[in-house]
Amino acid sequence: MTLTTQGVVLNDLSGWPGWVVEVDIYWPTWSAREIRDIAPPGTRSNARRPRDDAELVTRIRGAAEACREAPRSSIWLLSLAFPTPHKKRKNGAQLRAETIATMYDYACRLGLSPRRAISEVYALPVVDEGERTEYSRTLERWIEQARKTVNPETGRPYLPAYDAELHAPRQWPIGRGHRLEPRRARPALPEPVREGPYAGRTLTLRVTRTSPPEEAAREAEERGERLIGPDLIVEGRWSDGRDLPPLPPLRTVSPGEMFHRVQALVTELEGRYPGAKVTAKGSGQAMGNPAPAE
Repeated sequence: MTLTTQGVVLNDLSGWPGWVVEVDIYWPTWSAREIRDIAPPGTRSNARRPRDDAELVTRIRGAAEACREAPRSSIWLLSLAFPTPHKKRKNGAQLRAETIATMYDYACRLGLSPRRAISEVYALPVVDEGERTEYSRTLERWIEQARKTVNPETGRPYLPAYDAELHAPRQWPIGRGHRLEPRRARPALPEPVREGPYAGRTLTLRVTRTSPPEEAAREAEERGERLIGPDLIVEGRWSDGRDLPPLPPLRTVSPGEMFHRVQALVTELEGRYPGAKVTAKGSGQAMGNPAPAE
């Protein structure tokens, strides 16, 4: 996936070797507009094209629009590298099991609910009723099939039997209430026993991003682009309501580097304030989503 001045370029689509798909993005709302597919050399003029597959087009739009939520948007990009589980085909059960197992495992590593993520990507219904969530029979059948179908390369099922200790979704240390996060999940990192003068106190960090330089932002807007600022601003507040003294900004941090840089700061502050629990919440802008146009 590549971001351009017009939108997003996607390639390596499953079943479409050599094809490139361009998606124009309307930046103020980050919504997908026109989709163009570019054929590899030697393709017949009347050949079937990616745009002819309505289900694939839906996922292409979803992948392009979800790019503002990097890195969690990569669950959509991953789906484009595998055949859709909706269609019947030769070796369909094995291909579907591989797709669902890969998506399930990757969703867990992204701190997402695998059932919610797979349902969203493949347009399956989800019904939240109080504390309960109902998923479609299609999804449950796919997951069951992935747990029973044996991978010929390993001799084991594509998706192992569920083990809460290994497979239950975990909350990321840095989160912002993503709609595909599990409704109830344990932290990704085990809670340590905290001792020291700050034990029992919590320091919450709020992470935002600086605005881009005005001239560069104006020039980008004229080209139909949206810029994000280069640096992260971190503000802290204690659980008793007191603000932390100002912290220096984290300079030149890309969305992909944000987690590691902020987690390093969390570790540093836990050492500076022995016994304190330090958490961080990143805004959508900090994670790479351009601020709305004024």
